[in-house]
Amino acid sequence: AVGGGTGSGLGALILERIAVDYRKKSKIGFEIYPAPNISTCIVEPYNAMLSTHWLLDHTGVSVVLDNEAIYAICQKQLDTDRPSYKELNMVIAKVISSMTASLRFDGELNVDLGEFQTNLVPFPRLHFMTTALAPVISKKKAGHEAQTVREITDHAFQPQNMLVKYADFDPVEDKYMAISINYRGKIMSKEANATVQWLKQNNKISFVEWCPTGFKIGLNAVPAALVGGDLMAPANQNVTMIGNNVAVSRVFTERINKKYDMMYGQRAFVHWYVGEGMEEGEFSEAREDLGFLEKDYLDVVTEQASDEVGGDEEF
Repeated sequence: AVGGGTGSGLGALILERIAVDYRKKSKIGFEIYPAPNISTCIVEPYNAMLSTHWLLDHTGVSVVLDNEAIYAICQKQLDTDRPSYKELNMVIAKVISSMTASLRFDGELNVDLGEFQTNLVPFPRLHFMTTALAPVISKKKAGHEAQTVREITDHAFQPQNMLVKYADFDPVEDKYMAISINYRGKIMSKEANATVQWLKQNNKISFVEWCPTGFKIGLNAVPAALVGGDLMAPANQNVTMIGNNVAVSRVFTERINKKYDMMYGQRAFVHWYVGEGMEEGEFSEAREDLGFLEKDYLDVVTEQASDEVGGDEEF
């Protein structure tokens, strides 16, 4: 959890130690970012700002999640009015399980963890992923839902199924830099490839102009296991989408930067951080870094993608 004190502070420290001891290993992080309207902590913008500054350097791939989106999935699709954290975690666990399935089972097209980084991160700093899961349906509805490969793949690209809340997601303007689709269950590569072609032809998604192929497909023969107390109906075929979409920059600008600027303008709560041994300079350094990140995402869409950050650039 990037907004809380333990998640952001201890998490950043552990990442730093891992970076020193295991330089070559690819590090994949799953981060709960502050949600647009639900907040459990007043100093969330500070914690999120400081830890994102660390994540830029210390993780290879960061999967961005938020509680509000997962609450909405549980309430609307799984018919649970008041989901517990355990139930929210089960949704996240399904995504993590699909990403790591290749380590546990053989498949026709296995994707190991290193390949996520290689295929999804075009520039080291732009490694924040949007993810979605399908089919997410309650046991009551399972009998009358079509669960063809095409259908579940289409669902995985709907903004309401994403584990990050994008209020105004636009499939044309919000472009992908790369997408990894991981299928589990009896799905042939021919079928998976045909589905990807169908997505492209029907303009379900749009890519940045400099990335013509865009898709990485993973196939794994073993569907997700049944877990006791799971809200989701079991499915013979399921799909997890992990995409590098430019819309994630709005998570930083609207949820962190704006709120941070309001609070830091008054230097509110800063004395607690300084009292623990931090310096005020670290705040402005982190804010500057996120300003550059914002600019990097803009550059990607306007095709001047550069990973060089000049010290004298303004944002």
